[in-house]
Amino acid sequence: MGKGISLERQALERLGKNWGKSSLTREKLLSGTKLFAGFVDKTFHLERLDNLKPGMITAYVATMKAGGLEPSTMAGRMTAVRAVCKAVGKQGICAKHNAAYGIERVRVNPQPINHDIIDKIRTELQDRAGAGDRIARMMTTAEALRQEFGLRAKESLMTKDLVEKNGKMYLVVEGSKGGKPRELEVRTEGQLKAVQLVAATSAALGSGTSRIIPPEMSLKQAYNAQRNEWRALGGTRLNNGNMHSERHGHARTMKAEGATNAQIMEELGHGECRSPAAYIPR
Repeated sequence: MGKGISLERQALERLGKNWGKSSLTREKLLSGTKLFAGFVDKTFHLERLDNLKPGMITAYVATMKAGGLEPSTMAGRMTAVRAVCKAVGKQGICAKHNAAYGIERVRVNPQPINHDIIDKIRTELQDRAGAGDRIARMMTTAEALRQEFGLRAKESLMTKDLVEKNGKMYLVVEGSKGGKPRELEVRTEGQLKAVQLVAATSAALGSGTSRIIPPEMSLKQAYNAQRNEWRALGGTRLNNGNMHSERHGHARTMKAEGATNAQIMEELGHGECRSPAAYIPR
């Protein structure tokens, strides 16, 4: 592999097709890989991917910064850079942490929550769902899962299964970062109603997978429809009414009910290194 084969193709062939990731995550990785390979090809005229150098990565970061990209966008693209380096056996040429390249994500911690906007959106979706709107039916159920369990937007669309252990019921969360499912105990009446709504919605929409996504839609289409419709109804990050704010609300509810910070972060699916300050007011 080398001369005569584009760097983009070399990179994609090295990464392979079955990465054990969801379609949305895989799509982001594909896009980031193509961007990095295209930059290296155009800037350095490299013929073999195996000849990647640390300076090429530094130059790529400099170009992203010059283009005014947000730190979160650059961080996402660096994930693809590391995947490419690993695929060619040169993990060491790329720093493990984005901070080494001056990429720092600035977070507003904790995120304020505009309950009025969320309540308004919830009511509108319920009205539309009652009138037969299939997307609204899906979104109403996803919203209940986010509110009651603090799920991420993608998780709220993919999660469907329940398991029983030692007389307790657990929701199996799918679509988590890293691809590893986690189990959340169904503890409250609100949570029980939310999981019951999943089964009812799946049946009403004719899903063949038991998910709440209409069978005529792919996960990507459902994800985009949910995001765009929520935004169209007035829920944005700028007014603190985005879907992710419900995740913050769930964390604060758990804290008020006596849960420890470790328990909260575990339920949200975060690793030990993530600080609860992103969710819990000090």
